Amino acid sequence: MTFFEEQLKQGIFQISYCEKCDEKIWPPNEICHVCFNEVEWKKSKNLGKIIEFSKKDSTYFGLVEIDYGIRIMGEISSTSIPKTGQSVTMNVSFDSKPHYSFIVENN
Repeated sequence: MTFFEEQLKQGIFQISYCEKCDEKIWPPNEICHVCFNEVEWKKSKNLGKIIEFSKKDSTYFGLVEIDYGIRIMGEISSTSIPKTGQSVTMNVSFDSKPHYSFIVENN
């Protein structure tokens, strides 16, 4: 299991970042894909904004942009119809694969 996956199991989203290249590495990796330097890990604030969303049955799914411009897809929990640009909090977990979900703030 990678460092990234271990952190997800604890509910922590880490962003891999290369100090040498000044680049975020997404998808996450322990080595920079540009200069092959080891990356630093930065803890995400787990806050983001909805870029776009859709609905299937009674469930909303969307693309959310978080720290460093990283975009992630996941389920959106909201008591009303989500809006593009709306602020969300990200929840993460890992159970054989990463799971991402978002809760709309000030629902």
